[in-house]
Amino acid sequence: MNTWKLTFPNKTLFECVLHIRVSDLNYGNHLGNDRIVGLLHEARMQFLRTFNYTEMNIEGVGLILRDLSVELKKEMFYGDRLRIEIAVPEWSATGFRMVYRVWRTEETEEVVTALAHTTLICFDYNSKKPIRVPENLLAHRFQST
Repeated sequence: MNTWKLTFPNKTLFECVLHIRVSDLNYGNHLGNDRIVGLLHEARMQFLRTFNYTEMNIEGVGLILRDLSVELKKEMFYGDRLRIEIAVPEWSATGFRMVYRVWRTEETEEVVTALAHTTLICFDYNSKKPIRVPENLLAHRFQST
């Protein structure tokens, strides 16, 4: 079976720290695979908030998730402190790809526990159709406001 590997670019645009809660655990007593999606979503919301955006209003348009891929590398447990980095390496006419790198402190060093990417599309929720990335967003591409 062929497997793919996610790569993370050299330039990180944002990072935040989240902790694994007891409600994030599965029957194996580690982070549930469905819960990593929620942690990535929280990191994305915090990132957008630094630009005074939300998923429903980014330069006047909404965002919709087109795809998501997660590569789990290590188990994560209750109380673990996760440092999540975000970068935005690719843009298209209607959206962008956001990549995530999740770190956990293990003894005296940090180790990558997950890599992920999401493709986000600018979306008009009234017409239910994708729309072009607003010019103001293209002008700064999350580099500054």
